[in-house]
Amino acid sequence: MSGESNTVAEEEGRKLQDVFLEGWKTYEFLEDTSLEFNGPDFQGKVVMAMEDFELATRIVSETQLFSANELIDEISTESLQYLLLPFFLGKLALKRNEQERADVLRVADIYFRDFIRRCHEYDLCDLPRNFERNNQEGNDQTPNKSTMDAVEQLVAAATSRNNKIAQFKRKKELDEYIKKLKDVVRNHTADDELKRDFFIKLIKRSIMEAVEELDSITLEKGIVEMRKARLAEFGTTKLDDAAGITQWDLPQQSSMSKPQCSRGSGRHHQHLSRSKPKPLQPFIITRDAAQKAVFGMGYPSLPVMTVDEFYQQRVDEGVFPDEEKTAQINKVQALAAAQDPTDAEEKEKAAIEEQLESDDPEYLRRMRNMDEYKDVVRRGDGNRYNRS
Repeated sequence: MSGESNTVAEEEGRKLQDVFLEGWKTYEFLEDTSLEFNGPDFQGKVVMAMEDFELATRIVSETQLFSANELIDEISTESLQYLLLPFFLGKLALKRNEQERADVLRVADIYFRDFIRRCHEYDLCDLPRNFERNNQEGNDQTPNKSTMDAVEQLVAAATSRNNKIAQFKRKKELDEYIKKLKDVVRNHTADDELKRDFFIKLIKRSIMEAVEELDSITLEKGIVEMRKARLAEFGTTKLDDAAGITQWDLPQQSSMSKPQCSRGSGRHHQHLSRSKPKPLQPFIITRDAAQKAVFGMGYPSLPVMTVDEFYQQRVDEGVFPDEEKTAQINKVQALAAAQDPTDAEEKEKAAIEEQLESDDPEYLRRMRNMDEYKDVVRRGDGNRYNRS
């Protein structure tokens, strides 16, 4: 890794490899820990891991490690692991609980889609069906089972079952392989070929999980939207309140039990009084979202204008001919090509005879020059030095 890859982290004295490994270890700790999900310890480590991966993302964006016009074989072995950055950020984003759930799902969806799209550019996977459509369109395109006959439903169910079984077996094999070689790769005791195979399989395993997470996010988004609609219509998300059962219809808590809950209620009020956190923003591998929209995945030389715009620019500069002139020339050439060859030959002979009869001076001059040339240069003369 060159010295330029650490320009962002120089202020903290940390290298890209160290930042990524620290975030990776924290992520694995969160996956296996028994800490309370909503507890401050768990959430604090989630924030720490996201900060590490975001810092690594800034370094990767500055150095432009990835570009859309290269192949997977052109990426160095040490750089392969950084393709996992959006996947890790998407998984960690789903663990945040201080944000609105809809905002969390939106950010995680962006991370997973960015990860799958980047892997697709390197021919590591195929894009899932309805990948580019939003969730609503994807749901609208889902075939209705009522319009399918019994045989088609059975075939579709059997195909889906077989695909899930095959994917489950594949995931299990990848998990065993990754678990066996993880420590070897991290300790830098594996050769380059083994490390490269490990990272490729880890990326493919993460692709499977990212696709599953996208499906779960789609379902959860529908639940969140339904919850918002219920809240807007009834002013509550509880089924009892929506059905017309108010708090006066339910058994009331006695006054003797209120002091026992004073500590918890005070903590609850204290939690509500805290300022609302800023909404999550996706941190993709590029300088910023505006640059990604214009230039793509951090690559600065992708086209910024269409072919028509480029041609019009050259026409305005006088480099290319105007479309009307080009069309006129093409029309003349097309008419000439459509004529009968015998007609063209006859017209040419008629023109020569007309020039001879009228003693055209230009034609006579050319014919005299040709006669003089034939007198000087005999037939067969020319460059004979290369002949044997």
